[in-house]
Amino acid sequence: MTKKQDFIYVVLGIVVVLVLALIIKPAATGEPSGLWGAGEPEPTITPAWTPTIPSVTAVPTPTPVPTWDGKPRPVKFVDPGVYQVPAGESRLNMTVPPPGTVNAPGITRWVTYATIDGQWSGTTGIVRIPFPIWRLDYSDVTTSNDEIPLFNCQVMDAEDPNRFVRVVTLNFADFLAVKDKPDLRKQQWVSTFYEGYHDYYLVINTRCIDSYNLAIQVPETYLDA
Repeated sequence: MTKKQDFIYVVLGIVVVLVLALIIKPAATGEPSGLWGAGEPEPTITPAWTPTIPSVTAVPTPTPVPTWDGKPRPVKFVDPGVYQVPAGESRLNMTVPPPGTVNAPGITRWVTYATIDGQWSGTTGIVRIPFPIWRLDYSDVTTSNDEIPLFNCQVMDAEDPNRFVRVVTLNFADFLAVKDKPDLRKQQWVSTFYEGYHDYYLVINTRCIDSYNLAIQVPETYLDA
């Protein structure tokens, strides 16, 4: 009988230890009870991915070039500082059109597209040439002194102010060679450009010049284009 009681006491002790270990202690510490096994961890909810729509940049509408009405357009002078050109700066003649190449082949008549009239040195505004070929007629230049006259015209690329498209210089020898020869002057003092559809401006330097009347000309056939 004593052994049976001892066995019962041992079993009760084991039950008490298990209860303490599996129920009471976890409840006191806030841990899940180990009696029925540890619960599965709750899954982490990840927000659904929302694609970001890139902002659309509006493409500027190009300004249309007005159709030429066939009348010469006067070109005004501007402050040379607009193009960062030192005032009064004179440059050497870098490109002189060779004789016999002033008239483009196949063109019967030139018409004036724009005019530049003045007396003093200056820088013009931008001239847009909406044709593939054009020429500069600088035959109408009058001098006030036959000994030291100078007319220097620099045709500049408006998109690249450091680029000289062409430079024309008339000095004493040039004026003397065509003196009293208006037809020869009209034939030789022109310069043809084969790079149209572009923007240009002119830098003009003068000395002992009474007046100059420059004409930007295009083939007459463009009037019907």
